[in-house]
Amino acid sequence: MASRETKISPRPGDVWLARPPYLMLAQIIAVDDRRDPALISYVLHDEDGFVLEQISHATLDRSWWHSFQPMERRYG
Repeated sequence: MASRETKISPRPGDVWLARPPYLMLAQIIAVDDRRDPALISYVLHDEDGFVLEQISHATLDRSWWHSFQPMERRYG
């Protein structure tokens, strides 16, 4: 069983879903994990796909995993 401390790192091209109560999507543009803490850039979309804001060089820290979760693709 995977540990709860194990976190999936966002990668460019991934789409992450905002945790409730929000209905937003974050499309990952870039991740700079050579820094400490790592930095992330993404485009925030509303539930209809409209661009709300582009975020550049945000800190990829505990608050990221508190606010977003990986979007699981389901087929069929």
